[in-house]
Amino acid sequence: MKNLDLFLGSRPMRSVLCIVAEIAGSCPGRVGFKMIVPPDGPCTGSVGGGSMEFQVIRKARQMLLSGEEKPRMVSFDHTASAEPQEGSGMICSGKQKIILIPPSPFEYELEGKQGFQVDMNGLNLLDVSPDDPGLYTVGNSWKYNERITPPLTVYIFGGGHCGLALTSIMNTLDLRVVVIDDRKHVWTMEENQAAWKKIIRNYSDVSSIVPDNGNALVVIMTASHEGDSVVLKQMLTLNLRYLGMMGSKATAKHILAEMQSLGFTEKELSSVHTPIGISISSQTPAEIAVSIAAEIIMVLNKR
Repeated sequence: MKNLDLFLGSRPMRSVLCIVAEIAGSCPGRVGFKMIVPPDGPCTGSVGGGSMEFQVIRKARQMLLSGEEKPRMVSFDHTASAEPQEGSGMICSGKQKIILIPPSPFEYELEGKQGFQVDMNGLNLLDVSPDDPGLYTVGNSWKYNERITPPLTVYIFGGGHCGLALTSIMNTLDLRVVVIDDRKHVWTMEENQAAWKKIIRNYSDVSSIVPDNGNALVVIMTASHEGDSVVLKQMLTLNLRYLGMMGSKATAKHILAEMQSLGFTEKELSSVHTPIGISISSQTPAEIAVSIAAEIIMVLNKR
């Protein structure tokens, strides 16, 4: 989990917020990974896992027991030759720094905030996005800046079995899900409690639902190829981060030929991932959802 609002919005009052601030080489976590450590019970999120994360949890709970009030930074060396005080017990050859932020006596208000900064004195929310995100150290002093960005949103056109399965997986990836269907009283739509939003609307007018800002992820899996075609025609006019359409090779070829006859270029049509998902011979809705999720992860990690 990376988004700050997913943590501060539901953070237990007595808990430590842990943030991966810097990595070098091969490490089990990435910059921006976050984890909430309560006094006992399960944690939320992860800073990478393994024996290193176990040590972070132990240090965080020690902070809670001792009543520490200021953040501190811990360093881990993932090599067999590491000094005892920094050795993580792992040998993946990297190094990383993790910031541990103790409970705050006040509640954070994230609305309108564009970033945050943590230093040895505490965490401060920023009204403007920091120009210099990352960790900076001068002597024994340090500060860490991070931009606050809303979670990416996946727009699923089609609230059937595959849409229901995909919603669950997308939530585990910290992605918001909006499900759109043109049918009323579809039981899979009603059962889908994991969606951020559910919209019933005629597919002929859905372009305004999806933002034209280069960040939206769109999955087309309506109940018919006619519905797929109507939605795809509108989505091709938008600047999207991902556009995928479910269907057989024959169906995909038919719909893309239809789009070409409407004036869309080969370059525009080449942006459509169809048949959708990576090839794993998927058959069931759950398997199809896994293949789509894997393809979306691949696209997101290319940036």
